[in-house]
Amino acid sequence: MGNINPQYNDRVQYILKSKTLGSIVTIEPIGWTDDDKEYTRHEKYDGIVAKFSNSLKFIGDAKDYILFIYDIDGIMGDIELIRNEKHPHTDIWTLTYSGFLDLSTLSQENNQVLVKFNSGGLEQELKARDSESVEVDRLTTFNDTRISELKTVEVELEGRRIFLQTKLATKASDNSVKLSNSTKGNTRGSTIAIPLSLVNKSHESAQAPLNGALAGDNSWERSGRGTVSNLFFAISDEDRDLRVNIKLEFKVSFDSYDDVNFFRFWARLGKYTGKNDLNFKENYTLFTSDNYEALNGNTFKASFYQTIRLLEGESLALVFDQCYDGKNGKKSHLDIRLLDITCTVDVEEDSSANTSITKAVLAHELADRLVSIATNREGAFYSDYFGRKDLGYPVDGKGAFIGFTHGFWVRRFDKIPLPQEETTTQDKVSNLFKPITTSFNDFTTSTGAVLNIGIGIETIGNKEIVRIEDKSYFYNRNVTIRLPNQVKNVKRTIAVDKYYSALDIGYEKGGDYEEAFGLDEFNVKSNFSTVISRLKNVYTQISKYRADSYGMEFARRKPITLNDTEDTSYDEDVFFLDLKRGPSSIFLQRKWGDDFEKLPTGIFSPETATNLRFSPVNCLLRHGWWISASLIKYATAKLKFGSSTANRLLKTKLIGGKEYAENGDIINSELQTARFIPEEIEFEHVCDFDVMQQINGSTTILGKKVLNLYGLIEFINEKGEKERAFFMNLKPNGKGQFKVLKLNR
Repeated sequence: MGNINPQYNDRVQYILKSKTLGSIVTIEPIGWTDDDKEYTRHEKYDGIVAKFSNSLKFIGDAKDYILFIYDIDGIMGDIELIRNEKHPHTDIWTLTYSGFLDLSTLSQENNQVLVKFNSGGLEQELKARDSESVEVDRLTTFNDTRISELKTVEVELEGRRIFLQTKLATKASDNSVKLSNSTKGNTRGSTIAIPLSLVNKSHESAQAPLNGALAGDNSWERSGRGTVSNLFFAISDEDRDLRVNIKLEFKVSFDSYDDVNFFRFWARLGKYTGKNDLNFKENYTLFTSDNYEALNGNTFKASFYQTIRLLEGESLALVFDQCYDGKNGKKSHLDIRLLDITCTVDVEEDSSANTSITKAVLAHELADRLVSIATNREGAFYSDYFGRKDLGYPVDGKGAFIGFTHGFWVRRFDKIPLPQEETTTQDKVSNLFKPITTSFNDFTTSTGAVLNIGIGIETIGNKEIVRIEDKSYFYNRNVTIRLPNQVKNVKRTIAVDKYYSALDIGYEKGGDYEEAFGLDEFNVKSNFSTVISRLKNVYTQISKYRADSYGMEFARRKPITLNDTEDTSYDEDVFFLDLKRGPSSIFLQRKWGDDFEKLPTGIFSPETATNLRFSPVNCLLRHGWWISASLIKYATAKLKFGSSTANRLLKTKLIGGKEYAENGDIINSELQTARFIPEEIEFEHVCDFDVMQQINGSTTILGKKVLNLYGLIEFINEKGEKERAFFMNLKPNGKGQFKVLKLNR
């Protein structure tokens, strides 16, 4: 079979082609002229795919050819089916249709081979693997084909200044303590923690002191050693400036006292150094008295508000103390009960950390990698949107410098651990690290939600490629197909699936942090409602990847050098990075001055905020032309803010744009103009050679080839008027059945 001679029909030829056997020209497959071929918008992407819904039947040499390939390669065999037709004017063979046989559908019946036909092998391979998560730095595809090493870049993370707030308070059910001492004339004293429970923990050093743990401190200056059980801020991991705000109220009751000479009582904040043995460093007095008779039975209030410089290794305790001398060497007792204690402690910090470097992968490289792994083909990806000049594209695309990293890279973990003294520690570090892991589906879901991109499968030259572009690429407003005759049997229906009663925009993860309140983080999830109330249909654009700068910052502050065997909740999460080129090969994160007219408001430290372009409202605006299609008749109505798990107070103003708040309503007329009206039009028009050449052809628009099916179809409607619409579906056989989406002029 390797030397099969072509045989030509009169006007049409069908060719089977494979790498194993070369080409064979055969007779028309049985079923080709049945009305079941179809061009349609992909159910998941925005590109157009062609498919054959029924099985084709092959006999003779074609049957033997297919079975031979199947015997060698099984269902993974690649057999291309090509249909050529002679041009009616030039008699030159012209491609009218091509695709691949799906050998997983092969069956045999009545000396015939039955097998389904798909528009391309790439679409099927991608569909089979697009939801499978893979380690993107692997060096082989799913079928063990070798691929090149993943190309990564380095990104400088200047760091996000974060507002940390730890809150502690006394519970009503645990609001009393007792100081107790006895002596025979010597100085005696004791210390006990004011009872506190954690309400919110933003600092890792914060803890609830152990209630009822009485410690001795016989010094009148209260300068004895501290105890770990009394600490509410234990052993700071770095130098900090803490704003400490304390409000305290308590009642004093003396259970017993006799033969007391000198006496003093304190409520104080103590600072200590050290780990196991806590050495006194400094006191801050909230309340003191040396008159025990004036204390007994009375209620007192005290407050404290001061910025305290706490160095690395230092700690804080909030305690009650007593100290006294027994009179004339006699045996003496002093028991003080502190009752009805109400105390709140707020510890606030404007926190920052030194600049660090993370590995990252740019969007084009990540998408290309995921396509290669899923389809077992290198170089099967193309994107002007993510493309860059250094990759051979004519210009840097709008998304050229969008990158991705994950928690382990941010923490500076990698496959090769940092040098350590002990091999066992190296092993732990190596085992802890996991490469960045994701799927093509998660990539497209996330970039679709944030950037409003679309995906298509095209043939460039003789090679199938996966193409990702701004969604508008797939809804080009230039006429690329003109139907010559007036269409017949026109039916118009409302495209109810393109009317939306609500919008969910944002991210699956973010805003819920162990380390701090998430209320300042803006890149989480928001909900809006529209004026549409006759149906329930939610426009959902939720990213699987994160874009929260708080989450990345918390991961960054636990680098491998300090936490080499500790995992975090961010380690395996993928993060967006909105980048720009720096003065060196190291990329920088975009800040507000790169994209916005004025400093954003409503957030802490807007000058250090990143990924501002990825806020839910700014994502929504990128989807504006799609959302606005169902709101054309309601221009003065608004998208009404409903709820948010993010910082709803953030306000941003893009250069040349209007200022928007994350919790603000958006007037429908302010959205980008809709490209279509949600009205589907079905009609019939014969699909002769010339029409099919347009259907399968492309047009050069602004120097770029665009598939004609992505442009507008111009047709003569039932009123004899020219009308334009976007292609949705075509069954070319027989009468030629079209479905299009009405253009919004």
